[in-house]
Amino acid sequence: MILSDTICAIATPFGEGGIGIIRISGSDAKKIAYAVFRPKRQYKRFESRRLYYGTILNPAYNTSLDDVLMAVMERPKSFTGEDVVEFQCHGGQLVLQRVIELILRHGARLAEPGEFTKRAFLNSKIDLAQAESVIDLIRAKTDLSLRAARIQMEGQLSQKINLIKEDIVDLLVHIEAELDFSDEEDVTGISDLEIEKRLNGIKNETQKLLSTYEEGRILKEGISCVILGRPNVGKSSLLNLLLKEERAIVTPIPGTTRDIIEEIVNIKGIPLRLMDTAGLRETQDEVESIGIRFTMKRLEASQMVLFVVDISSNNFEEDIKILEKIFNKKIIVIGNKIDIADKKAQDSFRKIFKRMTKVEISALLDRGAEELRQTIYTEAMGQKVYELPDIIISNVRHKNILEQADKAVAKAEEALKDRLSGEFIAVELKEAIERLGEITGAITTEDVLDRIFSQFCIGK
Repeated sequence: MILSDTICAIATPFGEGGIGIIRISGSDAKKIAYAVFRPKRQYKRFESRRLYYGTILNPAYNTSLDDVLMAVMERPKSFTGEDVVEFQCHGGQLVLQRVIELILRHGARLAEPGEFTKRAFLNSKIDLAQAESVIDLIRAKTDLSLRAARIQMEGQLSQKINLIKEDIVDLLVHIEAELDFSDEEDVTGISDLEIEKRLNGIKNETQKLLSTYEEGRILKEGISCVILGRPNVGKSSLLNLLLKEERAIVTPIPGTTRDIIEEIVNIKGIPLRLMDTAGLRETQDEVESIGIRFTMKRLEASQMVLFVVDISSNNFEEDIKILEKIFNKKIIVIGNKIDIADKKAQDSFRKIFKRMTKVEISALLDRGAEELRQTIYTEAMGQKVYELPDIIISNVRHKNILEQADKAVAKAEEALKDRLSGEFIAVELKEAIERLGEITGAITTEDVLDRIFSQFCIGK
């Protein structure tokens, strides 16, 4: 990473908009910006963190490219820790491209994905866990996932990790002091009972964090969920019901849905990646057959199945045959069309699917929608009421590192139990400290940094 060069990028999404922002960061950021910007009135100097109205001027032709607002953020009080300048231009792609080309001709280079945030990390403005939370914040689909990202971005996870690390370091100091200076009178020894107690406390803290991962992963990534069932049982109507809009075509003709329709639905704070699929049946129609093959592929990759049954038919033999082929999935059986089902059909449905999680609805009349949402939520989170913990793990990298640290502490416990020398315990504690340092970036290889920041968009 060369921090002496100056980078630039368009920081707003591709497309047309009212405003398009261009960001410059580096040692020559101000020099380059001042070379292309002409204020509408004269200033002795441009003060940091103020907006200035002016024109982007191409000095080679003395022509104006755009009227803009310029903001200067001088180091070290900027996002990257370097001098940063931002231009708020009009949001057309051509004008933004021309301004970028002009900035490049004055000595900047295009930023790599995530390079602004990477520089913030390298300049100690944020730690690695906070840097990773930036992309989670950008990709958040619900209020809960947004809050989880904010918690990490504010540094609460890093603070917790550092507290655990400090506990391990303190214990390591006592063990090594006894190893190196056991014959000194003023060195207070530490008993095996105290070591065991403190190791147990450390292990409890790491496992408490690990226990939040599944919920955190769901909040961050959502749940992949397929709507499955025979043709004409109301799968597309169910999709429309959950979306609260007419997204899928609904007709009484079996086999209407032939392609996969995918949408994200907010279920009480959980992003549900919902897929309406082709009805499962034997068919000679080539296009419908392809749709059914796609359905089976999506089923394999899904985590949850909303299995729709037509209660009014009072014939569930084919439904049972399909269900018997579904393994290792969370399944909710949805009895649809209760508005036209008689009592005998409803009783039959309840008896046949009594051992399964089930809900009865009328997708057509919007009946049972709230109960269905609650059932999906409960099935996903494993409990009826979920409160976001103060600190939550949602990143698989953090989970893997915590597991490695937890394993090292467990090995230290085994060494103590086997009455091995304190040196064996010290080795495992040092391993745990190193692993925890990888979460905040205290110990991180360039390869790991490249993989993390390559996920970011250019301009962030």
